[in-house]
Amino acid sequence: MSSKSTSAVPALDTLCRCLTELLVDSRDLEPQRGDPAAHATGHGKEVADLLRAFASKEEESWRPWAHFVPERYARNLVYRCAGFELLLLCWGEGHTSPIHDHSGQECWMAILEGEFDEVHYSEPEGPEGVPMGTGRVRRFQAGNVAYIHDDIALHLIRPTPGTRGVTLHLYADAIDACRVFDPATGRATQCEVGYHSVRGVPCADRSADAIRAEWAAR
Repeated sequence: MSSKSTSAVPALDTLCRCLTELLVDSRDLEPQRGDPAAHATGHGKEVADLLRAFASKEEESWRPWAHFVPERYARNLVYRCAGFELLLLCWGEGHTSPIHDHSGQECWMAILEGEFDEVHYSEPEGPEGVPMGTGRVRRFQAGNVAYIHDDIALHLIRPTPGTRGVTLHLYADAIDACRVFDPATGRATQCEVGYHSVRGVPCADRSADAIRAEWAAR
């Protein structure tokens, strides 16, 4: 997926076509198609290889799709369908995600620019009001790919101190809401996720529900 070919087809669209063939077109051929959380099972290596190849080779083609906002990390929608959702997340200095789950879905994260820390947390099991203890901490460089599922851990993501960066996230299936956790109490809150841009165009006042409805009608 060389950036030299992007004049005809944006490299992100080429990636989306490959992911569609892998995660959507092949579903009809798989016996476990009734399990919404299992359809990517057996394709994890291929998904990771596609994202790693993109992150390693594409240094410029994704930049027109990447929008930053000052107050928090920005969620920029690239593509959405019944089988997966692909987003560019843009992180300013000091931005961090909340501790969150992934609604039972699978998530891959490719580092396009910068350096990021992932902090694991265990699902709170005791009474509310007990601080959550941190687990494994991993650091990822540009070109690396990470994977998470709720059976592995809850987590938070942040760029390393004093830096900013861009990550590419693949959710299979799409995630419209997730639980976020207060680290001081372990209390969980259901949170709907939204978007700051769609295919490089800022969302303005368009709601997340309206954007999802537009993609569902395609």
